[in-house]
Amino acid sequence: MNEREHSPTPEIREAPERASPDWRRLEVASGRFARLISDGIAQALAEQTEIDDGTARCIAHVLGRAYGRESALADFGRTGEGHYLTLRDEYLNLYSDERADAVTKEMIDWLGTYLVRRENTGTGRRFMNEHLPPKLDQLLVRTSVRVGDERFIVNIPASWDSGEQDGLIELLHDLRLPEDPALQAFLALPDVSDGTPDLMESFHEAFAGTYENDEAALRALSPLEDWETSLADWCIDHGVDFDALDWNFAPLMDRLRDLYDLVEQEGRIHAFIQ
Repeated sequence: MNEREHSPTPEIREAPERASPDWRRLEVASGRFARLISDGIAQALAEQTEIDDGTARCIAHVLGRAYGRESALADFGRTGEGHYLTLRDEYLNLYSDERADAVTKEMIDWLGTYLVRRENTGTGRRFMNEHLPPKLDQLLVRTSVRVGDERFIVNIPASWDSGEQDGLIELLHDLRLPEDPALQAFLALPDVSDGTPDLMESFHEAFAGTYENDEAALRALSPLEDWETSLADWCIDHGVDFDALDWNFAPLMDRLRDLYDLVEQEGRIHAFIQ
């Protein structure tokens, strides 16, 4: 399976039209359930985990009050059922609203992180302080995007809505992604964000080359030839036939992976500086 085929990954889809949020209803519900939500968040911080199901549903219920009973958030609050993508644009619409206060944004940070973790489509908190509340712009979501006639796996910030993702697809089309296997491999790396402002600059700084096999990668990226010379000298000194010795490349590749991200794709190895 190559990087284009990993699953599960959310697929970008057109966002449904939303009614204007009723902030007054949200504020009333937020005050009513403030204690339950704050207790759930406090427990998650103490245990360094995501919020539990009950807290997530309570937050969704509060946020859903802004849209009404038929919203995806309200339905998740009632049933605990719902997909990340069906909920995301609703809560991000609130998140980016100038009327959203710090409490509302913190609830959305927790809910969004919970949903990404629940569906196992994110990077986890590798870019966050584990002792602080999560932030959506520091969480990457593994996402399937269609560029031309093909689909590719990329990582986008959890704070991005459908509109920002549409802009990304246009950019990847302009970059001719389907014709560039090395760029495909780079964008699929779990710590590479497509939200990076200078995406191609980051790619060129990290790209170390494409190689046909392990030996070719080792010869280009490690002192393998120097080691061979030293071994040949040792063989001469000890009367050992050099051709009788075989290199075990596996441990050498393990060492190489400590220095480079190696992506095997369609029979070739793409290397990137860590």
